Amino acid sequence: MKKLFRVALLAGIGFAIFKIVEEKKQWSGLTESEARAKLNDRLSPRVPAEKLDKITDQIVDQMRLRGVLRTEAVVDNGAGV
Repeated sequence: MKKLFRVALLAGIGFAIFKIVEEKKQWSGLTESEARAKLNDRLSPRVPAEKLDKITDQIVDQMRLRGVLRTEAVVDNGAGV
């Protein structure tokens, strides 16, 4: 019985680690606008609209400081200088 419990516990820990790694992969490498859109989709049902922008700004700032976000590509429309 103890052995079965240990195996189940290890399987649960392994699954939790797997889920965390997968979640990190989904959030890393996003541009700022993609991250804001994803945050708005996930937080809008839980957070009032007046607080949503402030919370999103704080999260995106921390993501930028940690180097999780990639820079957005500059669009060259061929107008020239």
